[in-house]
Formats: sequence, structure tokens, C-alpha cells
Amino acid sequence: MRVVALLCLVVSLAGCKVDSINPISAAGDARPDAALYGVWQHKARGELTYVHIGPEFSLSAGSAAAAANRRTRIVLIDHKANGLTDEAYVAHGSRIGKRRYLNVLQVEDGKPAGYIFVQYALIDGNTLRFSMLDEEALKAAIRAGRIKGTTRGQGLASETAITAESAEIADFLGQDGGKLFAKSLVLKRVPRR
Repeated sequence: MRVVALLCLVVSLAGCKVDSINPISAAGDARPDAALYGVWQHKARGELTYVHIGPEFSLSAGSAAAAANRRTRIVLIDHKANGLTDEAYVAHGSRIGKRRYLNVLQVEDGKPAGYIFVQYALIDGNTLRFSMLDEEALKAAIRAGRIKGTTRGQGLASETAITAESAEIADFLGQDGGKLFAKSLVLKRVPRR
């Protein structure tokens, strides 16, 4: 099950699919969550994945650098029997009540395409749980009119995305956030040397 969750995390982040065309909250309103910063790992069935999380790097000073440093950089490095793979993403945080989210920016052809939402919880200082949005639960919420969105296609070719504005998304997640996120993945912090 853990391999499935990690695969879902990597596929969700790497794919062109998005959960929403708008973030939960604007990047300019984000507060970095330094508790996430560090190196995390997941081991399953002979494969090892490291997840590096930290502030986005900026050389320049001033307001542009301050805005950029509100964003979080996530680098996934997969150690497989046949070699290494790596992927990098930029995200910013949102909080709704006690729940914490990452708005992971998805880029297609060099342009922003939307966001993947990842709910996360620090279980303790060395354990991090990521949960991905359940597409079937999101489809049901859109069909029921609880949130604006679109659904096209069926099966693996289906695409479901929230089209509501950020404030509406935050209200929706405030009510239904606990029910929409599944496919959890637990990561352990790699101790500093």
C-alpha cells in the first residue's frame, strides 16, 4: 500500500493533471513552514526515495526575493535498481483551521497549468504524512454542486479539476477537507550528520 501511495504522490506531482486551476490561497499570503524543511525518506520493496524540502532559493534582494522565499521547493530523488530519477517542484503553503496544505504548482509548456493539493501533517518531529486528494471524492463533490469544477473523460483518462476561486476553495476545504484526502504516505526524517 505504501508503494501505491508513493507512486500516487509522484504521478500526481509529475503528471499534467491538476486538482485546481487556482490555489487554496495566494502565494503572497503564504507563510513558510520550516518544520517541513529537511530530508525525508520512504523505503519500500527495495526502492528508496528521498524527498528534500526547503525554501526556494533566490539570489536577488528586495520584494521579489521575499515573495519567492514564501515558496517551498520539493525535490524527489528515487533510487531504483536501474538508476536514479529526480523531479523538482515549487509549492506554497495554506492553512485552514488546523489543516495544512501545499499548493504544488504544475507547469505545462513552461506556463502555470494549475495546482495539486497535498494535505500534510507532522505526526512528530521526525514523521511526516502526505495525503493526496481523492479524485472520486472530488468528482462527487463537483456533481453535488458543493464546489465548482469540471470532469471530463473516464477511467485513467479522466480529468477532474476545481474551477472555483481561492476563497471558495478554502471554504469548501474547511467543511470537507478531512473527507477528501486519502492515499496517505508516511515519510521519516533523515537525521542530520
